[in-house]
Amino acid sequence: MRLRLGTRGSALAVGQSGIVADLVRGLGHEVDLVRIRTGGDVEQGSLTRLGTLGVFAAELRQALLDDRVDFAVHSLKDLPVAPVPGLTIAAVPGREDPHDALCARDGLTLAGLPAGATVGTGSPRRVAQLRALRPDLSFVDVRGNVGTRLARVASGDLDAVVLAAAGLRRLGLDSHITDLLGILPAPGQGALAVECRATDTEVQAILAALDDPAVHAAVDAERAVLAGLGGGCAAPIAAWAHDGIITGGVFALDGTSAAHATRALEAGAGERVVADLLAGGAADVTDLASARRSRLAELHDDTSLWGSDTVLAGTRVFLPRPEGALAEGIRAAGAEVVAHPVQHHRTVPADLALDGADWVVFTSAATLDALDQLGVLVPEGSRIAAVGASTAEALAARGLDVHLVPEGPSTAASLVDAFPSGHGTVVIPGSALSSPTLADGLAAKGWRVTAVPVYTVEPVRQLPQSLLEEWHSGHFDVVVVSAGSIGRAVGELLGWRDEVRVVAFGEPTARALAEQGVRVHAVAQTQDAAGVIEAISSLGES
Repeated sequence: MRLRLGTRGSALAVGQSGIVADLVRGLGHEVDLVRIRTGGDVEQGSLTRLGTLGVFAAELRQALLDDRVDFAVHSLKDLPVAPVPGLTIAAVPGREDPHDALCARDGLTLAGLPAGATVGTGSPRRVAQLRALRPDLSFVDVRGNVGTRLARVASGDLDAVVLAAAGLRRLGLDSHITDLLGILPAPGQGALAVECRATDTEVQAILAALDDPAVHAAVDAERAVLAGLGGGCAAPIAAWAHDGIITGGVFALDGTSAAHATRALEAGAGERVVADLLAGGAADVTDLASARRSRLAELHDDTSLWGSDTVLAGTRVFLPRPEGALAEGIRAAGAEVVAHPVQHHRTVPADLALDGADWVVFTSAATLDALDQLGVLVPEGSRIAAVGASTAEALAARGLDVHLVPEGPSTAASLVDAFPSGHGTVVIPGSALSSPTLADGLAAKGWRVTAVPVYTVEPVRQLPQSLLEEWHSGHFDVVVVSAGSIGRAVGELLGWRDEVRVVAFGEPTARALAEQGVRVHAVAQTQDAAGVIEAISSLGES
């Protein structure tokens, strides 16, 4: 049987859906992942009717009800406890680690964070319990996907973030975990819910084979605690069923008080935990009805949640180059970014001596690696020019003094404009594919210019199968191309798709893409994350 599995485009959603899709394929069925775009296909009113917790889960549920997909996979902790008429949870597969995880700078643990350290989390449950343990920390409300939150630590904006260990492990990002926290998790945390239409008995029967009865019973008991307390999505309520017991907790947001209850894990255990919590004063500890009517506006409109003037939440971006500052900067605006190089550098033999040059000009950090492999040293005292700030930073990291960096765009034309006129020698070690713009421009200013290729760029032999599947399944909204050679590699390795909008990294790249017959939808006017974010944002206005 061929089945349609609805998924959001985020890395975590696709990863979780892929896990379940493989299980279904193992049963002998074909599965196509169908991307459900967030915030565009469904009106806010229809979403809020499907529950106050988990706007994105509501969009998937609407797709099920509309018969656009056959089943969907949810993070169970984000799924409302109230059932949706016409839908049923057909399976709860095996559970990942339910713990909360600290991802902190410099490998710090919760105990090791200095007083006043900033910790990002959007969960009142986490804040309430962590305040009880570390009242001296500063907690910052954050939103966005896993990459966005980790990027805020990498950039130094936050000292740490708290995330579900399960999501990090499913994404292969568990190396970012610096401490597994001993606080009670959210009901259902670490578990997946596989949902389909209640009337589709054939699909239900297929999915039932994925169910883990013990895990299903455990999370049902946890969710019974949440349902019995009438907890809204902003109420700090926790529950965890394991090792034959279930423990529930209700916490004051300021961390000063809490109510706990533990029962043997058996029929009706969740309801008995609720009774014990209420008898223990849970209603006096916190406002159990605390809830947000809808998170749609927060997720898509509130720029303060991402620390950026422009929010790209719900936008999935392919960046065909290695992870780095550009990817992290785009993530900081809320976009889901998949960064993977489509080409590699190969050093080429060169007869090169830099002694005696009046200027040595660098157009990329890759030149430094090539010079290292060729055994060529930059003489002390050489005057050095860099095409832009990132190249200058790479040079400075090698202990080289940079004497000239143009202001504005990191382009050959900008460097020519900033370069003084003269009559000495200029050596430009760089790519065999570089355009003659820089050399010709400096020669026009009177310099004797020698451009020496020290490396070339070639498409990689193959890309990860998961990336190929996501690209061909239409799971990307935007591709950001930072060089003409990268554009050629994208065309060769992936093929251009009409629905993926192309953002060029500056006018020279835009011209190179146009010469390749590629339609450019927007051009980043500055060669940095801010310019790319502005360009992507403009796509929604066109």
